[in-house]
Amino acid sequence: MKSLTAFMHGPKDLRLETVEVPELKPTQILVKVKASGICGSDVECYLGHSKEGRYDLGPYTPGHEWCGDVIAIGSDVISLKVGDRVTGECANSCNRCSICKEGINNSYCTNWNEVGFMPTAPGGMGEYLVGEEQFCYKVPDTMSYVEGALVEPCSVAYYSIYGRDGYVARTDDCVIFGAGPIGLFAATICKAAGAKVMIVDPVEFRRNLALEVIGVDRAIDPFNEDVDKVVMEETDGEGASFIVECTGTDFGVGKTVDIAKPHARIRFIGHSIGRKIPIEIGKAIWKGLNLQGSAGQPWFFTKTIKFMNRVKKEIDYSKFVTGYYPLEKIQDGFDMAINHKEKAIKVMITMNDEK
Repeated sequence: MKSLTAFMHGPKDLRLETVEVPELKPTQILVKVKASGICGSDVECYLGHSKEGRYDLGPYTPGHEWCGDVIAIGSDVISLKVGDRVTGECANSCNRCSICKEGINNSYCTNWNEVGFMPTAPGGMGEYLVGEEQFCYKVPDTMSYVEGALVEPCSVAYYSIYGRDGYVARTDDCVIFGAGPIGLFAATICKAAGAKVMIVDPVEFRRNLALEVIGVDRAIDPFNEDVDKVVMEETDGEGASFIVECTGTDFGVGKTVDIAKPHARIRFIGHSIGRKIPIEIGKAIWKGLNLQGSAGQPWFFTKTIKFMNRVKKEIDYSKFVTGYYPLEKIQDGFDMAINHKEKAIKVMITMNDEK
């Protein structure tokens, strides 16, 4: 069987090639992909700003946010069947190294396959994808393929909030830095919990979307408003009790401790590896803050899918998708994601005109 598949050969070198679909191993499934999202990580790899994409090992197929139908299964597959709608985790851990044996986050596995970033783990930007059963999950028919492809970014936010004994409550005053897909999902999760939610983003389109679709209580423009002042006004001078930093920017990271209420919980999701960011750590000490980094979404897909399927009745998060491109025009999709951040949030590559 042949598959039209995208390959990242290097910075700004994305090619569509027709390749043979490999035979399935006993624990693998074959998926006919219907939708695959372009992540900010894909953009950074495409531009050559990130080493996460391992084209130094050879051309790889991007796309770690995907959804499709199972069309074949290996001889040992027991939890999925032909016809199931599925999505999958990005971090495919080895389950053999010392990190895995301790039950630590599979994103920290020392011998992992990272789907959509390595030649050994092709992603969803192709007609077909071979996935490992243990890292793939059934999506209910009540969710569209595009919604299924949004499970991965939502799960990153969901795990950052509820993983490792985390929580958000109706009594919380939350501030989310960044109104990209993960920031919007973080706001969605906090709002669904009944918390007061403020979101900080310099792009007017993103702020308006957060207000109109999610119903956040306040959208703050950091270029034209004093974030500290607004947060204090909105919290009766106390500060935010829960903060999720999704930008990885110097401003966002540094500002977290400034606006935090004593004993506030701060979760860092935004990628900033490779550089040092100034932060007034004394405020973390004298406010008794809980600072926690969060990567990936180990074993949180099942909970995320259930959450998304329920909350879609209240919040149409499919509106986070601001562009659809067929696989044959994948370059146009990347161009939109890269060059039009003022109106692009999640750009989706679709097959067979799925939406």
